[in-house]
Amino acid sequence: MPSPFSHTSAVRLLPLIAFCLLNAFLTGCKPDGYAELGLVGVTGKVTLDGQPLAGANVVFESPDKRTARGLTDAEGKYALMYDSETPGALPGPKVVRITIADVGVEGGGAGEGSAFTGKERLPARYNRQSKLTADVSASQKTFDFELKSAP
Repeated sequence: MPSPFSHTSAVRLLPLIAFCLLNAFLTGCKPDGYAELGLVGVTGKVTLDGQPLAGANVVFESPDKRTARGLTDAEGKYALMYDSETPGALPGPKVVRITIADVGVEGGGAGEGSAFTGKERLPARYNRQSKLTADVSASQKTFDFELKSAP
């Protein structure tokens, strides 16, 4: 019994196969969409009464409510993440909120529209009623915050 695929059929399929492979290659190599946002790698250090503040959530919030977040390490250092896999923050003015609430977040995670719950151990002027600001740019991307527990 002859094969359903003849040499002629295979030759006809080659251009289609080549097109599909090229398309898959080009699609896989496209930028991830974040390049046009101009994200800036933001880092810094948070201290409380002169001591490094470990385990603090640092949130930079744009006027349109988009956020970038970081968590301070044992030395009080943080690096902002635009999402769970992409480092950086959008350029422009931000309200900065720093919290060390005793429990997690409300609203399904640390994304947009979430709110920290539980007893906050920092004064409200650093989180819910924050007066902290930052203007993120390619030339200004390091922001240190020296917090005080007393007014």
